Amino acid sequence: MDPLSVTASVIAIATLASQVCTTFGELRSLCGSLPGRLAAVNNEVADLEIVLYEIASLVEKRAALPDSEQSPLPHLLKQANTKLYELEAIVARLRTSCREARYPLATANMLRKGQGPLKSLQEDLRSIKCNLNILLGASNS
Repeated sequence: MDPLSVTASVIAIATLASQVCTTFGELRSLCGSLPGRLAAVNNEVADLEIVLYEIASLVEKRAALPDSEQSPLPHLLKQANTKLYELEAIVARLRTSCREARYPLATANMLRKGQGPLKSLQEDLRSIKCNLNILLGASNS
């Protein structure tokens, strides 16, 4: 994978992370505030977005990348993309539910039901972010 392709992929995924954060913002404005788990997941996505932009900046500065067959970067990018799309779908459903809910208890019940998948996605995103940070640290040393 050439550096330009990697940079384009990283920027595309960072843009997706930004869109997910925007959807969280819309959900926050509809609900008044975000429950703890949603706020924590939103923070993970925002942190991941920053790490992705740092990766893109690093790749742009490098003329060559390590052999992509041995590099974990493409795999981590694919994981991040998949998890962000899953999260975007959940948050969009919650946003729609909050917008259309006539009864706050119905929305609260939907938020409660989403806790399991949100926790799993939060852990997955944190793991991806940590691995990308390790790659950043290793490439800067």
